[in-house]
Amino acid sequence: MNYLGIDYGEHRVGIAFADSELHWAFPRETIDQKTQNLMDRLEKIVKEEKINLFVVGLPMHLDGRRDGKNVVVEQFIRDLREHFPWIPIETQDESYTSVVALQQTSYLSKKKKQKDKGIVDRAAAALILQAWLDKT
Repeated sequence: MNYLGIDYGEHRVGIAFADSELHWAFPRETIDQKTQNLMDRLEKIVKEEKINLFVVGLPMHLDGRRDGKNVVVEQFIRDLREHFPWIPIETQDESYTSVVALQQTSYLSKKKKQKDKGIVDRAAAALILQAWLDKT
């Protein structure tokens, strides 16, 4: 099986990939919604990678309550379900994934991060997907 991890943001969407053989998530790309249609790009990725399951990061508070950003992410999940009704969708708590991704990319120069603002989004998507893989 092939999995696609998604760190949804209103401007940028981090994408990660994993398969059931390796059981390891890899950052794949960042989709800039200002310059690309998100669903069109996801359709291409789904076809290229033969995706069987989506794992979407869901913002949560430490005590398990839903974060205010959930409304936007839940709408995205509904849109995803509408576009890809044959692909199951799982959610994974994304608490602090962006913070950890920022720490993991701290070795990169500030100039490189400014040039490619999606580095942290891709890394966060990989953390979300890896956390889901680790618990399954």
